[in-house]
Amino acid sequence: MKIIGKKFAVDFGAKAILDIQSKTSLTFTITEMDGKKVNDIETVEMELTTIRPQLFMLTWKEKNGNTVTQVQDHKNETVYMNWTFPGGKFVHAKGTIKPV
Repeated sequence: MKIIGKKFAVDFGAKAILDIQSKTSLTFTITEMDGKKVNDIETVEMELTTIRPQLFMLTWKEKNGNTVTQVQDHKNETVYMNWTFPGGKFVHAKGTIKPV
């Protein structure tokens, strides 16, 4: 499975669209946060690692200083996300991932 050049909808409480543009570039659009519609868009440099067919790890740093590690299991349509905020707070979430 190739994910570069494709878009995916993720839902882990917040909802977003991930546009994986290349092995080093990702644009995410947060479409819903805390039950409210939003349209926050950011393009980030990222690193994409293939763990096995249909299982990928993506890592990036956001402009607000958050660091993100995301494991995408496309076989089971599951996404695991970990954020570290600039102040040191750590958050983990599990959700769904589906092609758009």
